[in-house]
Amino acid sequence: MPSTDTRSQLIQATRDAIRDVGMGGATAREITGRASANLASIPYHFGSKDALVAEALVSETRELVAPVLAMLASDRPAAERATQAVGLLNELFERSRSQVPVYLAALAASPHSQQVATGLSTLWSDVRVALTEDVARQVQARALPGWVEPQAMAALILSLVNGVVIAAAVDPDGPDHRAVAAQFLTLLLAAGGLSGSAAGGAT
Repeated sequence: MPSTDTRSQLIQATRDAIRDVGMGGATAREITGRASANLASIPYHFGSKDALVAEALVSETRELVAPVLAMLASDRPAAERATQAVGLLNELFERSRSQVPVYLAALAASPHSQQVATGLSTLWSDVRVALTEDVARQVQARALPGWVEPQAMAALILSLVNGVVIAAAVDPDGPDHRAVAAQFLTLLLAAGGLSGSAAGGAT
């Protein structure tokens, strides 16, 4: 098996192990067993198991948000882009429910792992910058009112997304994530005087 394949399989096996048995159960033996690799392959490819776990956590999170970054870079009208963003987040959430434990593990690990913290910080910086630029374009086009501060609004949107993900894990009987997203989109569109009917497409 080529070296690059072994590396990729170790990353995927780590993701699977964290999702199935949690961080505590994702031992080196568990990971290498799932990857059909030997124990020495972890230090050979990553230096340590902690480095492997960090890369697995961050790479999975980056894959989850990549479609959102691509959509934010599009040239669609502001209201359509905002509605599509919420719809895409809802779709990703539904399709990626099995990956939520891996993302939550990344959040939990970040205060204790510099590698995870750095990876998530870089990722969320990319998302925040893209959101900030998008909000700024909407303010300039008067699709949003002048009092909206793009960086603060971008941070608010990220906080909302993280909060919805966490709430779904700890309070599954609470409001549905689609209802929360639609409520926020309605508020955002109303603030800019845009048609609230667009929010209906996100529910």
